[in-house]
Amino acid sequence: MYFKGIEAGRFPYFPHADTVIYAISTAICFQAAVMEVQNLRPSYWKFLLRLTKGRFALMNRKVLDVFGTEASKHFGDFTPKLDPRYVLCPIDMDVQLG
Repeated sequence: MYFKGIEAGRFPYFPHADTVIYAISTAICFQAAVMEVQNLRPSYWKFLLRLTKGRFALMNRKVLDVFGTEASKHFGDFTPKLDPRYVLCPIDMDVQLG
């Protein structure tokens, strides 16, 4: 659409604008894959899992639930095995905001 807008004279040309547009749209999709998996198309989620060899599903989404995103909704009771030497609070501690 951006390039059609340039051809129609509605948008100015910016060097590397296509790269910036791609980076922003990719960032939005990755944010949705981390915070709101339920809002992604199932085919895109499967694509991300294949691309990352399943590592996208191994994120600790329980820590994101305090922001109200329900990020861990589709991941059951998954809790990653963390090294206690690198954790600031106990792993089984329930965290609340405010």
